[in-house]
Amino acid sequence: MVEHKIIKGMSITYSKQVNAGDYATSFGTGILDYLLSTPAIVNMVSEGAIQLLDSLVPSDYITVGGRVEIIHEKPTLVGEAVDIILTVEALEGTKVMMDVLVRDKVGVIARGKHDRFIVESEGLMNAAYNRLGKNKE
Repeated sequence: MVEHKIIKGMSITYSKQVNAGDYATSFGTGILDYLLSTPAIVNMVSEGAIQLLDSLVPSDYITVGGRVEIIHEKPTLVGEAVDIILTVEALEGTKVMMDVLVRDKVGVIARGKHDRFIVESEGLMNAAYNRLGKNKE
């Protein structure tokens, strides 16, 4: 079992300014210029989770995403600020389960769940190389 400092109930509010790289047309939609895209929300959730969790695991470990479930309910314009609120709901071994709430200045724009796993960095890289039948150099 990995010793870490993650506890149920801990939370972070990760704030981010929506920029041009976050809008829907940058992900191939083509008709939704200047609106925050769902894939960009997923990226922001991952960034916030890393900010919350990775400093709480041993230095040779990281957290990696295992599941993201996002319900994108309301549009948000590029240029607006959003807050991604992540709260640890449960821990099962190396699995960290979080609740996700995303807000802009008007209210909730998205909600969902995000699971991450605590993994040893070197072991993860070795597993990726081994999976392809290669040796890490």
